[in-house]
Amino acid sequence: MSEHPDTLKKRLETSIHSLTPTPGFAQLIPEVGSNFVACLPKASQLSQVAGLTGRIIIVKGQPEAVGEVDFGWAPFMGQVMLKAYSVNNQIRSAISLRYSAAIVEAARKAGLQVVGFRLPENHPVPACMTLLALSRLKFVPEVLFDWGAHGLEPLVIVFASNPEEITQRVQGIIKELVIDE
Repeated sequence: MSEHPDTLKKRLETSIHSLTPTPGFAQLIPEVGSNFVACLPKASQLSQVAGLTGRIIIVKGQPEAVGEVDFGWAPFMGQVMLKAYSVNNQIRSAISLRYSAAIVEAARKAGLQVVGFRLPENHPVPACMTLLALSRLKFVPEVLFDWGAHGLEPLVIVFASNPEEITQRVQGIIKELVIDE
């Protein structure tokens, strides 16, 4: 059974609006903002990946979704989503989070499968570490993180089968997160 694009957009919008007011979520937003995406079944191009036309950013200390959910507007996370889906067609949603050792540890404590990725020595810096990691791993972990590289912000990417599961996983991470004051 195929999912209608409007249904997927609505599910993603609902998940974004459910996640953004979660206490502690602001601690997980990367410097460049976060994007939350989902793809249609059989997705093979960016026009089949829904995401924010903007990003989730911090406004006055609180997460705020800027833009609207639409197809083809999240190039970075859209490519990540397409790669993850091509590796495992059960994975149809993802969100980018800020990297910190505390966030990675919280994901482990939440019971998620966590995999870190570092560039091999003398490897040229790719445009996207996550794409390279997924190609090399040949599977999609629930959480994939990298330590960044010159010009690339380190990130934590959470993967799941749908937007609702992403929301649950991120809320589970937040529940386990110990914030250093």
